[in-house]
Amino acid sequence: MLLSNLARLFKRAPRSYDGDLFTCETVGKGERDVLLVHGLAASPETWEQAAGKLGPGYRLHLVHMRGFAGEIPSSNRQPADFLHPLAEELAGYLRQHARGPAAVVGHSMGGIASLILTRDHPDMVDRLMVVDVPAFFSVLITPFATGSSIAPFANMARKRYVENDPKRFEDELRRATDSLVQHPIARERVVHWGLLSDRAQTADIMAEVMTTDLRSDLREIKTPVDIIYAWDRSGHATRAGLDQTYASAYANLSRRRLLRIDDARHYVMFDQPEVFYHAMKDWLARPKD
Repeated sequence: MLLSNLARLFKRAPRSYDGDLFTCETVGKGERDVLLVHGLAASPETWEQAAGKLGPGYRLHLVHMRGFAGEIPSSNRQPADFLHPLAEELAGYLRQHARGPAAVVGHSMGGIASLILTRDHPDMVDRLMVVDVPAFFSVLITPFATGSSIAPFANMARKRYVENDPKRFEDELRRATDSLVQHPIARERVVHWGLLSDRAQTADIMAEVMTTDLRSDLREIKTPVDIIYAWDRSGHATRAGLDQTYASAYANLSRRRLLRIDDARHYVMFDQPEVFYHAMKDWLARPKD
């Protein structure tokens, strides 16, 4: 797999927004607004193939959260309180920069924030795509998890992430990234993003994600939502087991479509770009009602 060089286009594009928790660049001059929200310790280059794969007709809004992949952290971020303020700022950004309700795509932690955005500001979201994260992340650790039961484990993970010495931190980051993406070039890029991210912020938001359970809140979301999730034979779950995990996690969502993409890991847009962007094009083309 040869990754697109569209990242260079992202770097040349002028910022359309310098906010408190994120910056944003726009690519394309199409009529449809698509907001792309990356995940934890990641970069808007997650979506580097989007413009080429989706084709003309779209204006892509590429969020880059402060504190990740080389962006200076926000001085106003409060510990254990990132996801809701991020969703609020995303809503404010869309009101100012989108031409009506936008299509929103969120990967991983960005998917959790996008669910909160859609729940709290349905007028700003035409449709939502959540990529490779359940509505409660920690069911991937144990199906019996609750926000309170997982809290000690989340705090331990946060502490370890912050306190590891640089060599051990990089070694563990590389091992973890092996399970996130197949292609070695893409894997090195994800590691690079992690090394350039603020470690304390990453650890804190990681723990917040682990304890944020949105499953009961899904009843409030009437916007159509596509959920894409990846399966790889190197993982611990069977196809049937993963299907059940996602079906259960999103059972309270009335307008949902679930799609499993095989032979892909967490960065499914890198491992299976043709399949992933075909699914996104189908999602964007589908009538809302």
